[in-house]
Amino acid sequence: MGEKKDKLFVKVPTSIVRNEDIYISNDEFILYARLCFLHFRNYGREEMQVDHKKLMSFCLINDTRTFKKRLKALYEAKLILNEVNKLPTKGALPIEMNTDYFKEGVMFTKLAAEIFSYFNNGQTDTQSDSRIDEYAFRQIFYYKSHINTKMKDKKVDRSFCFVGYETLVERLRVSRTKIKEANEQLKKLKLVKVVKYQLGHDDQFNENDELVFDRYNNHYYVANSLF
Repeated sequence: MGEKKDKLFVKVPTSIVRNEDIYISNDEFILYARLCFLHFRNYGREEMQVDHKKLMSFCLINDTRTFKKRLKALYEAKLILNEVNKLPTKGALPIEMNTDYFKEGVMFTKLAAEIFSYFNNGQTDTQSDSRIDEYAFRQIFYYKSHINTKMKDKKVDRSFCFVGYETLVERLRVSRTKIKEANEQLKKLKLVKVVKYQLGHDDQFNENDELVFDRYNNHYYVANSLF
């Protein structure tokens, strides 16, 4: 009987997940998340050598112009320290990560590395129903970033987070429609369970003198398999 392999995880600085200090798009976030994964697999060395063709394929980037544009965005955000103007025709591409984001005391958001397979396993139209797009990929990281898995008080349920639509719209700079579509993708693949809760009221009463609750706050539960 073979030995059980250790579970692999991808961890990204929480401030980057939430666009707190700097903004990167969802497409750029996927590339950065993959680079973070490779960085820690490379024993945390500041500079690593990557196969740019494999990296492009993994991130579903079809052309070098788009790839360089996303790398430039990461460089301008100071997430990587070397500007990539030209891709090598032979050999590997050096990438120098900004390890200031990985120092002791930095908060990370961690998910099982299998989350990548939900994004890049749908490389054909026939598989489109079995994958998540870049919006859903970023969104599940955002939900996980607000779940406190270290809470020791067993009387308090911390297996979920509650994030309002307006917060997601503001932080991720996407429309409410995209947020809803991403939630549907995550729910369909059982990566997230959404429970709707009444959040509050504006002291308005209906004809029966009952308070009218017109605002809702969803509770988002991330699949245990990703922890």
